[in-house]
Formats: sequence, structure tokens, C-alpha cells
Amino acid sequence: MLRRLTVKPETAITADTETPLDVFFRSFPVFDYDPSLSPATSYAKLQRNEGWRRGDAASEDAWDRYQGALENELHMWYGAESDLTAWHALCRAIGVEPLPKTCDQCEQAVRKTHVNIVDLIEWGRSDTEERARTFCNVIELQVYTKETGKIFRNIFDKDSNVVLRHLLRNIFRASL
Repeated sequence: MLRRLTVKPETAITADTETPLDVFFRSFPVFDYDPSLSPATSYAKLQRNEGWRRGDAASEDAWDRYQGALENELHMWYGAESDLTAWHALCRAIGVEPLPKTCDQCEQAVRKTHVNIVDLIEWGRSDTEERARTFCNVIELQVYTKETGKIFRNIFDKDSNVVLRHLLRNIFRASL
């Protein structure tokens, strides 16, 4: 079920809103999609359902489309870095209290936070007020990300106008 609290109240997202991930998973007609599951769990089930193997053209295409859906979902839940409401959504997700009063203060509050990006998407999609899991350091985050398969391909650069670019960490390679 989708969270009724949204980044932008004027574009309220409700339980019947089709999110980018919903659209992606429902594009496979024989796949029994359950929106309450983690996107990573749903993708693993989809892989098994479709019989994809690493390197298959269909698998690579689906992975690219899945990553695109994750990116679009991030924009939907967390928005642009010049948007205080977007920053507040991120701060709520990771448990920053009280909410900072400016975008710059929000950036400072979250900059050293280590959190899995797919977990942030799950938080946005859920109806829980419990914060997303955070980690003491990037090593713990790397281990968790690899163990859970909750992988978000880094597509943002330092000039991207996206709140979450401040949380991107190196998981599989030495530099971004």
C-alpha cells in the first residue's frame, strides 16, 4: 500500500496511484505482482518467473527498465534539491528530527547518513512512520546492499538536481 503522505501535497499520491514500479512490474502479464513486497524481492521473483539468466538480452533490458522505474520512483517520492518539502520527506524517512528549516540545513543533516536507496523507495511506498534503516558506515551499507540485492544503479552526477544524490555511496566500485 502506498503512503498517503507525499512530497508535494498538491499532487497527492493515494493507494490507487500507479507508481513507476507498479507500471514496470505490471508490464509482465503472467507475473503475479504484489506491490506490498520490496522492489528487490519483486524483481527477484520476476527473474525466476521469466527464467532470465545474467547476460540474457531480455534480462539486461528488464534490469535497465527496472532501474529506470526506481529512478522515476525516487523523483516521485523525494524530488528536487531546491524543494524544502522534498528534503523534509527525506529527513522523515531517515529520522532527522526536528525537521531543519532550510534546504541547506537539511543537506547538512543528511550528508553523512548511510542508507540504502531502495529502502528509501520502500519507505515512500509504505504506510509506516518507522524510519528507513541507516548504517554507521559505508562498509555496513555495502554488506547489506550486497546481501539483500537492493541495488540502485548510480545515475546521478554531482550536478544532478536530486535530493538523493547526497546519499549515494560507492557499493561496487572505487569511485562514482
